[in-house]
Amino acid sequence: MLRDRGKNKKWLGFFMPEHIKALIDVETDYHRTPRPQLDEGQIEDLERLLSESLKDNILLEIITWKNGFFTSRIAIVKKIDRYDQKITIQDELDAEIKLEFYDIVDVKVK
Repeated sequence: MLRDRGKNKKWLGFFMPEHIKALIDVETDYHRTPRPQLDEGQIEDLERLLSESLKDNILLEIITWKNGFFTSRIAIVKKIDRYDQKITIQDELDAEIKLEFYDIVDVKVK
């Protein structure tokens, strides 16, 4: 109990860990966005830009979607693995990152 301004007694509110986790899950689910559907032309444009970056070392902004959230990376394509449907990129910090081609939703020349 807490005494506030005199003789008034107030109970302190409390949350159990399960309540906190549930609130965080609700907040996270609220901010999720559905995966954008790409048509054939958009997929061809993505493939063309990725191939040009691999050939000419062009800096790209690659936007990916994973579990309802978008991530933007600025990088150069180092390898395209058509069999496994993955690309390897090198970001501005020289870290190599593998991305699933299915997760890529947009590519822009930087």
